Amino acid sequence: MSVTSRLGLPMGSQAHRPLKVILYLRGSLGQRLFFAFRLAISVCLALAITYYLELQNSFWAATTAAIVCQANFGASLQKGRYRILGTLTGALVMVALLGLFAQERDMLILSMALFCGLCGFAAVALQGFAAYAAALAGITATIIFADTLTDPTNAFFLSLIRVSEIGIGIGAATLVMLVTDLDQAGRQLAGLLERSAGEVASGFVASMASATETDDMRAARREATHALAPLNAAIEATIAGSPHRHARRGNLNAVRDALLAALVGWRNVGHHPGRPGADGAATRAHLAELVRSLAAATIGRDPATLKAASVRTLRDLDAMPGAGSLDGLLKSATRDVVCYLATTADALLVLRGCAAEVRPIRRRRLVIDDPLLTFLAGFRAFAAVLAISIFAIVTGWSSGSFAIVFTAVVTLVFVARDDAAPAFARDNAIGTTLMAVAGGLIYFGLLPAFTTFPALLCLLFLLFAMLGFLQAGTWHPIVFLAMTISALPMLGLGNPTTYDAAAYFNLCLAIIVGNLAGVLFFVVLPVPSPQLRMRRLITHSLHELRACMRRETPDRIEIWTQRLERRLETAPAGATLADVSALLSLLAVGQAVISLKSAQLDAVERHFLRQGLDALADARLDAARTHLGAMAGAAAASAMGDRIGAAIAVIIDAIDGHPHLLTSGGAATA
Repeated sequence: MSVTSRLGLPMGSQAHRPLKVILYLRGSLGQRLFFAFRLAISVCLALAITYYLELQNSFWAATTAAIVCQANFGASLQKGRYRILGTLTGALVMVALLGLFAQERDMLILSMALFCGLCGFAAVALQGFAAYAAALAGITATIIFADTLTDPTNAFFLSLIRVSEIGIGIGAATLVMLVTDLDQAGRQLAGLLERSAGEVASGFVASMASATETDDMRAARREATHALAPLNAAIEATIAGSPHRHARRGNLNAVRDALLAALVGWRNVGHHPGRPGADGAATRAHLAELVRSLAAATIGRDPATLKAASVRTLRDLDAMPGAGSLDGLLKSATRDVVCYLATTADALLVLRGCAAEVRPIRRRRLVIDDPLLTFLAGFRAFAAVLAISIFAIVTGWSSGSFAIVFTAVVTLVFVARDDAAPAFARDNAIGTTLMAVAGGLIYFGLLPAFTTFPALLCLLFLLFAMLGFLQAGTWHPIVFLAMTISALPMLGLGNPTTYDAAAYFNLCLAIIVGNLAGVLFFVVLPVPSPQLRMRRLITHSLHELRACMRRETPDRIEIWTQRLERRLETAPAGATLADVSALLSLLAVGQAVISLKSAQLDAVERHFLRQGLDALADARLDAARTHLGAMAGAAAASAMGDRIGAAIAVIIDAIDGHPHLLTSGGAATA
């Protein structure tokens, strides 16, 4: 039996060599220590610049640096650019509102709350860092509104000062990250690509080798589907960190589309029942072996070889003779998986700086996965900001402006975190409360003893290094993120710094009340449960698909396809296996409909297609099956017979296997 030390290293004569300990610490704690160092340096640099420029509220710049300095380098740079955009938008809107309603406080408050509601709506409707910019615009507006509560006539000047402070914080954090660039975003994306490709290839091979899918196979496909959202975030972060990758962002974004196509192909093979006979089994075995040989070609170690092998496999697939709808379905699914492996290899080559043919960028439309969720997010932000603003003004609370700002922070920043938003908001409130206690010890016990600015920077460096190390861990990181954000506003590090016990407790109370108000509105207007959200997504997807089936052209169906892809990406973590399978099944049927509508059909085939899709849209499944089967028979001898037969086979498999999904929108069981 092996014995290990407290560090997890083997005991014995070779156990405590310094090199082994160093390697262990580097592997387990290195990233956290590196983030802690970068956070502390960013905050201290921003504070030093604002002190040198003699700006009064230096803590806004340093707090901005703390927010911008995230653990992911590429994401931080990209967020820095979007933060500038959001900051300028919020500042301009608030200055305009102050100019319009300088003497009408009621209209000013209502307009500001409506703008925050619009930002909350956009934070959920938009994707990626654009959602971050929308949330930030609302927060900036509340900061300027809070600063001008006592004197609206100085709105423009105060807005200029606040924007300058925020810009200093962004610049300081960006400079530190540029100097400490270790391409963490690229390595994370490469690891995610390798894992996803391996999971899809192995799962597809397993489904091809089995006549019926097991629950483990379906669970593996669900896990691969859950990788869509992290993949999007990792791609955006990586694109922001390198001009070479930004120029080839079409190559990286193509992985996402290829993954979706591979998942649908994998689903089609798994849902297509195994047909008896040697020919069908031989085709499955041959196609499975093709994918298995590619998966064994060391995706991560030699992507160039994998890409070349994938291209050869695609040519072999095109040259394979077809023998009906079954072969067409299996070949189409295999082609989608092989294309995904080739696209992944191409993306890995881009990440390694190798020359690659630049792919065009696919323009994506703005789609909203669930109008209820976006409306609820906007209304929650509007109601929370309006309520706390009225309370602060009616009571004449001197520090009520900070309560307004932090209420906006909670309701706008965490609203895009899906069903985890209430837990994050609660952790945020806990973090600010803990920071109030720790800040009191620092404010009254330590700060008065530090009479020089270098000594103050040393203290802040140690504080933020410790908070950054804890924040980069896995145990409730939002708690420590909240402490990081609220530390400097609570300490009130201005230029010069003043010490006032009553002001400190009043300020801490305002920040805590603002956070608690945000938590309260998440309780009063809760995020829909994962079960309710998935029921709504499946029902809406079915109704929209039926409407698209009745249209003559496939244009609107492609828009629906993008909407369904977004719903798969944003599916909550609590979604069941059947829920995710239902969305994938509807996407597969929709893509089959697109393929049929865009095919070159004669009059007879088009008549059967029209009759079949109308029957399917009316939930007359037997009639739909009859008409589509007749269409497959009529097209069997045509040049596109295999393609048409494969698309019809996907629809008929859904009719036979999951009639409840196509009639009532009930979740599939597989």
